[in-house]
Amino acid sequence: METTDCVSLMIMYEDESVEVRYKNGTQLQLSPCGSEFMLLKPADPHGHPLQPAERVRQRTRFSTSKYKELIVAVLTFRNKYASRPYLPEALIPVDHKKPFLSIESDVMWPEWSSEVEVGPGGNAIVRSEDQRASLMLSPSGEEFFVEFTCNISRPQNQHQSMESLSRNPDNRPSCMQQVICDSTGNQSKRTRQPTQERSCSREGDCAAQQKPEQMYQSTTVVQHHSCCAVSPIWSYPLSLAQHRSKSKDADAEETSNSKQTDTGMNMSNKSLEERRSQLPQALPLACSSPHWHRWKFKDPLSKEEDTDLPSELVKLIWHQGVTYRILSGVVP
Repeated sequence: METTDCVSLMIMYEDESVEVRYKNGTQLQLSPCGSEFMLLKPADPHGHPLQPAERVRQRTRFSTSKYKELIVAVLTFRNKYASRPYLPEALIPVDHKKPFLSIESDVMWPEWSSEVEVGPGGNAIVRSEDQRASLMLSPSGEEFFVEFTCNISRPQNQHQSMESLSRNPDNRPSCMQQVICDSTGNQSKRTRQPTQERSCSREGDCAAQQKPEQMYQSTTVVQHHSCCAVSPIWSYPLSLAQHRSKSKDADAEETSNSKQTDTGMNMSNKSLEERRSQLPQALPLACSSPHWHRWKFKDPLSKEEDTDLPSELVKLIWHQGVTYRILSGVVP
């Protein structure tokens, strides 16, 4: 049985699908939406050469006990770097679940003149005013961590009902966007398509809208980001942490201090709307297009050595305890 200690390589592609390779030759791939995985076991050395390797394909939230530990580890890796986490309730420990807190995903960050907390080792920490999210800038200033409360993944109809309550208090139909799996050639990608929300037609749906705290739970998500590739969600708190971290450096040059002062003057007039950001939301529990899932396993009968190399765009690689990021575009 494979264990998390036997991992030799983990790859996250641009479409946010994940591939994990184990030391015994086993490979595991997770779909871009996180809702399905396929595990390819190594060929039996004593079996017939033409006998295909055993493949196991399961829905993530229904993974059997034999693979549950592997899937939990892969999801933790995926959610740490993905734009939106996948959080099936069945795979979240009971002590990690929290009561339903708020339908709103918006948080307000402190004013530019606010003090920034300094953590152990000199980390600069910025917390949202409601304490639902925090950002910690590393002492090197090259990376930062975020921790935020996120509602657990729900079925699509409940997921849309929650967004409806958040955006339309009157429960009026609205046009929303959902992340689905699509395919272009042999490469899966995430696309957005409008979905017309339907008013609740069943008693259960109406009850879910009336009492969401009885239907939804939340958990804490921790993510790791590079300061060279910052999502707009974290741009303001990161700028605040960077400014305060630099302003407390006694060895900074006078010209640098002058530049920081100018930046502070420009940022002091930030409006409430600019200080507000929408936290990442969990993906729906089930994928609406599972038939678009594409698996990147190589042909076991191929003799070409380069067929084992990934041909898709890679976002991140983990190997021997070291994480390598592949950044696109201009790096500041």
